[in-house]
Amino acid sequence: MRTHCVVLTDGIVLGGQDVYQKPYSERQILLEKLCLTIRKESYKRWQEVMPVRPLRVENFYTMTSSLVVQHVKGHSTPRLAHCIKDKKMLVRGMMLIRHIKEPWNMELSSKLKKFYFFNAKTRESQYQWPAEAAADFSYTRTSSLIWPWDAPVWGQILQREAVSDKLLESFLNRVQPVKQKTVDQR
Repeated sequence: MRTHCVVLTDGIVLGGQDVYQKPYSERQILLEKLCLTIRKESYKRWQEVMPVRPLRVENFYTMTSSLVVQHVKGHSTPRLAHCIKDKKMLVRGMMLIRHIKEPWNMELSSKLKKFYFFNAKTRESQYQWPAEAAADFSYTRTSSLIWPWDAPVWGQILQREAVSDKLLESFLNRVQPVKQKTVDQR
């Protein structure tokens, strides 16, 4: 039997609570709670309702260790699938979500091997999370990018080596802004 999976990336209202202005990390916690609740009482065909698990870019190749190319029922050609326990989900690409507002960036200290926050405008840096850097829903949504994965990209990703020039070229040529179906005017 084919099962369906719903993957939630973000939310404006979760559990009846307006979370539009909350930082992305807080919205993710609420999203996980919502998914747990839905999973308990969901329709039998909807086996999985899950939040996106944010992945740091530097852990990209760790995530790819669960990817396989195989024949999938209902498709004539092999497909890229993400394996979680005994389940496989088809993968069509990656969404890149910016959860820190510009001019802030998160950097890795080469000396301490610890993340810090850097303001490109004021040249200020600090190890504590700057409250003004938290991205609300609108900023997160409008700054998100989609990287579609086709068969040539699969091969480059599945090599599980350092980022190759071909993979970087694919990323730079194919990444595109998330299409906005409606503009939220809050």
